[in-house]
Amino acid sequence: MSNSNDTDKRLPEKWSEFLSNQPETGMDYQVGDVVLNDGSIIKDVAFVGSTLIGEVKGYENIPFKPKNIKEIRLTHKRWQFKR
Repeated sequence: MSNSNDTDKRLPEKWSEFLSNQPETGMDYQVGDVVLNDGSIIKDVAFVGSTLIGEVKGYENIPFKPKNIKEIRLTHKRWQFKR
């Protein structure tokens, strides 16, 4: 993902712990929707290794800051990743 580094993608500890206790969508990744503090919902977010946001379907870059996540709703919806 261009213009993004691991700091932009790293999940807060609270969400890493949450994801590590949930089933995987595939080998070492999960897919879900993210509800932000302002109430907006970002769909089809791929989480890698329970610690990073891998990518967001339809976006070149991650369109939110991980610190602004209010809720993660796992959907396990599979889609074609860019990588």
